[in-house]
Parts: sequence; C-alpha cells; structure tokens
Amino acid sequence: MSTEELRGLNTKALLARLERLRICEDSPAQSDSTDEKIASVGNLILFKSDPAWAKAYRDLKRVLEGREHVES
Repeated sequence: MSTEELRGLNTKALLARLERLRICEDSPAQSDSTDEKIASVGNLILFKSDPAWAKAYRDLKRVLEGREHVES
C-alpha cells in the first residue's frame, strides 16, 4: 500500500496490518512452506527478509507515529 492509502485507513486497520506484518516468517530458508506454496501467493509479502516487508513496515510505522497515542 502507498503511504497515502495507509493515511486513509483508521487506526484499528493500521494496527491490524502491523500485526499481519509481524507474524510473517523470517525467511524462506526458515519456513516449512514448500516452494510451490510460496510461488502460488503471487506478490504478497510472506517473509521479513523480503525488501518489500521492510518498506511496508517502515511506511506503516511512520503513519502510526502521526496518530494520537493513548497511554496504557
């Protein structure tokens, strides 16, 4: 998603996306998924070792930093 698309989401949706990024496996070498399964998902981000994961995570954190924060 682009930064503009992220800014259009509500905070709950952003936090859900953050959780989905965090549960990605570290790398294909450490995964129990088969090559066929990995190839079948197209352009989805599956692993933290993917440069697209780092960009998505960085962009998301940047947008979340601009949102209001409620102390625990």
